[in-house]
Amino acid sequence: MNQVQGNKKLMDGYVGVKFRAIQCSEEVPPETSGFYTLFKRICDRLKVHDMTPANAGNLSIRHRDGLIITASGSNLGNFEENELIFVKKCRVEDELVLYHGPIKPSSESIMHWLIYKKRPETEAIIHTHDEFATCSELLVGEIEESNREEPYGSVELANMAIEMFSRAEKIFVLKNHGYIAVGPDLDSTSDLVVDTHLRLLKKRGY
Repeated sequence: MNQVQGNKKLMDGYVGVKFRAIQCSEEVPPETSGFYTLFKRICDRLKVHDMTPANAGNLSIRHRDGLIITASGSNLGNFEENELIFVKKCRVEDELVLYHGPIKPSSESIMHWLIYKKRPETEAIIHTHDEFATCSELLVGEIEESNREEPYGSVELANMAIEMFSRAEKIFVLKNHGYIAVGPDLDSTSDLVVDTHLRLLKKRGY
């Protein structure tokens, strides 16, 4: 059963971000809002394929020396303009995130930060949930899956994502958690996610 906070549905077990979040200002850099149409289009595409349950999932792009990411508690299927947040810096060792915006950034901000740090060619990241990606038997021969499950928003989950890049270059599944896909932009990265989803759908017989 999903929780409801305002007009946003929250997944069971969601308790908000687990890192220390320091708000540098309520205002995002002026150019940030210009990316809303792009983020909204990608979110709507994922919604068409039933990959935006409640507040599950997050998107980001590399920007300046940080990243623009969806806010914590965002429902990607009903994404709003004030839910684009600029993350200025992450200190992984302190589990500290510095951000600009009216809402705390996604609970997976540290994971996105680490991926950009370890994969300098990456310009966009999509993490989205898909019920078919939780069926390990469907994933065999289609996509790599992590061997274990880690709590959402944890440094352990972020480090496991980094480990998975030794087995998969662009997309993989974090066990019982969803896809992680990377690419040069959000459009091609969403192509990768949707194509993988459709392959699993076909394998399931839909």
